[in-house]
Amino acid sequence: MDTGTILGFTFGYLAAIAGIFILYSPIIILCIGVLIAGGLLQLLLLPFAALIRRLRRRPPPETDPSWLLDRSRQGEVNVRPADGRRADGRRADGTGPAGPVPQ
Repeated sequence: MDTGTILGFTFGYLAAIAGIFILYSPIIILCIGVLIAGGLLQLLLLPFAALIRRLRRRPPPETDPSWLLDRSRQGEVNVRPADGRRADGRRADGTGPAGPVPQ
């Protein structure tokens, strides 16, 4: 193999690479264009995303949930015993240890 053959193969490979690049250049340009268009669209929609995020943010709770842990209010639970008595010991019909309900 002489020098001319090696140079011929080298330029042939370079010509093949250039031909493939030229053949696929529209697809490469299209992909780059889609990436640029997507980035520009994302930049244009950024203010709307911030607005939607601000609108979806929940307001802070108005009541303080610490009342659940307040030990001084533990006896104020509104639960009736199984026999239907009220918190003052009377039955549901008004009779019981404390007597009838005053009218």
